[in-house]
Amino acid sequence: MSGATRWTRIRLIACGVVFGVLFVAIGKRAYNLQIGQGERLKVMAEEQYLREIELPARRGRILDRNGAELASTADVDSIYCNPRRFVDVPQASRQLARVLGLDAHELEKRLGQRRYFAWVKRKVTPDEVSAVRALALPGVAFTREPRRFYPNRGLAATVMGTSGSDGRGLDGVELSYDAYLRGSGSSVQGVRDALGRELFVESASDTTSSAGSDVVLTLDRYLTFVTERAIANAAAQHHAKAVVAVMMDPQTGEVLAMASVPSFNPNDTAGAAEAGARDRAITDTFEPGSTMKTFTIAAALDAGVVRPEDRFDCLMGKMNVGKYTIHDTHAHGILTVAEVFKFSSNIGATKIARRLGRERLAESLDHYGFGHQTGIELPGERSGVVRPVEKWGDIGFANVSFGHGIAVTPLQVIAGVSAIAAGGVYHRPRIVSRVVSSEGAVEIPAVEEEHRVMSEATARAMVGIMRGVTETGGTARQAAIDGYPVAGKTGTAQKAVGGHYDSQKYVASFIGFAPAQNPRIALMVVMDEPEGSHLGGAVAAPVFKEIAEQALRYLHVPPVGPVVATASGNAAPVLASRKTSGAPAPASAASDDDDAPPADLLPPTEVPVAGDDETVADDSAREWDEVAGAEGSPADGAPAARVNLPDFAGMTIAEAIRAAHRSGVELAFDESHGATSGTAIQQRPAPGLVPRGTLCRVAFGRRE
Repeated sequence: MSGATRWTRIRLIACGVVFGVLFVAIGKRAYNLQIGQGERLKVMAEEQYLREIELPARRGRILDRNGAELASTADVDSIYCNPRRFVDVPQASRQLARVLGLDAHELEKRLGQRRYFAWVKRKVTPDEVSAVRALALPGVAFTREPRRFYPNRGLAATVMGTSGSDGRGLDGVELSYDAYLRGSGSSVQGVRDALGRELFVESASDTTSSAGSDVVLTLDRYLTFVTERAIANAAAQHHAKAVVAVMMDPQTGEVLAMASVPSFNPNDTAGAAEAGARDRAITDTFEPGSTMKTFTIAAALDAGVVRPEDRFDCLMGKMNVGKYTIHDTHAHGILTVAEVFKFSSNIGATKIARRLGRERLAESLDHYGFGHQTGIELPGERSGVVRPVEKWGDIGFANVSFGHGIAVTPLQVIAGVSAIAAGGVYHRPRIVSRVVSSEGAVEIPAVEEEHRVMSEATARAMVGIMRGVTETGGTARQAAIDGYPVAGKTGTAQKAVGGHYDSQKYVASFIGFAPAQNPRIALMVVMDEPEGSHLGGAVAAPVFKEIAEQALRYLHVPPVGPVVATASGNAAPVLASRKTSGAPAPASAASDDDDAPPADLLPPTEVPVAGDDETVADDSAREWDEVAGAEGSPADGAPAARVNLPDFAGMTIAEAIRAAHRSGVELAFDESHGATSGTAIQQRPAPGLVPRGTLCRVAFGRRE
């Protein structure tokens, strides 16, 4: 074999060995990539070209106790874009900002980042969609997203709260029941290119089973409307900083209406926080003033240390407690326990509390729930403030007995008063009735066991005492309702500012329930800083009457007493007056101011004594306004007057309610058509002459 041949063979063998080694190496590498690291590399690849797209479940509805929608969800358009396709980003930003009501500078800053995707505006109106389409900008596209709608606009807004653009609850019921309303949601896989653009999305599976549950509240939509309208009018009339009203069913603890002014439209929350819109029934505390005498006297009666007819010397309106002085608005001498309450004597309340003892008073306030959250199903509830009994001191003890040096929420007070109305049994306030899943399963929230806070006999005695407040000589004649005996109590307290009471700022309130002997509603009205008249009996009691009158008729509660015509032509009840013993109110009391000047200034560690409520000047029944007169009940046995039932066709709900009030007929919503908004499309009975008080059922919807 020649040398050339041998060298050729050596080179072939060497190449074979090299290729063999390379083949083995490649095979080993391939095995490692495909088998050894295959799963890891597969995941890495999918992360680059697959995109997991979240499919949020449809948020559940919020309904009132009768099934009327307070909050619902619908799919609406959202606008997004690929900013890289804009020829002139500043010009495109200005055009989009103009038609969408956005800030052009902020939008340009967002779109100028040269990304491949950016939201322009989410959950827009159909008009905004049309305006953007008309611009014909390249790279602008539309997608559908669920949006929360509140068909009744601001109705019960402070209770329901709102949800964010991500579909999560932010406050109110929307927050506290977010886990139920939001549902479980799902996701699908989409394919995207190297630039992150979506090329293909797998068909979404049916997500009905994961849809959010419906939350049914104890609120009544109509009672809430009546309450909100009344307090809004009162706030405007008295230029009040805020007004709060809470209505409860005292037999169950269910909240029928909870309203606060200022309020807001949850469909557009701009400026709501700045205006102070919040659920003040649970978030704001105040010194209750004389309404606290209700619980002081109830505790003393229940402990057996006093009886309604026991007498106390009220020292003609001035009493020294150590180096401090307690004042009464009116100079009274000997008063019974019932009269101490009726004429709202601070001195009498102090002496009654002394018989009870500070420890037993503190224990009683604890049983009523003061100083503790009620546990209602809403976020942000405050506990109020009840100082430890060992820190009261003599003047602090006196202050607490008539509602100063203690901070409470409106909900705490109405819950305590409801216990009296319910025969001495306390029911924890409730605002959620049940939760209904998308499959129809019903979940009823656990109800805290009721507990007795006073004997039934004490509750009956308190009802009798509280009725005196709305009778002749009482501090709240303007809360009296034709045909329905009302038990209640007024409160007027100066506000503390910087550790001292401000003689120009007051909180006026009224608590009560009706009918007194078999209560269907308990209601509290609190007015913060009314201008002009600031007395509970003058500004809060009339609001109570306005709301309670309409509520009792709506609930079909028959009048308790007979009704007769007065000289003015209006109806007035014939109710037997309770006979009281002791010194009558002085004749001059009717014209005095209801608030005594503050007591001698106390050290910062103590709370000064503020004034109290007056005897209302006019003991005659207040004349009914147009609405109340239209809704009046005829005397027993008298034929009902006939009125003209209007044609509601084409009216909105608000217009129909006003027309019904003006005509003297009752209005009910007929939801057989499945709609609770729009305009009236059907009514029963037909327009024409009908007896006053006729119940007319009206269906609302959209005309075809």
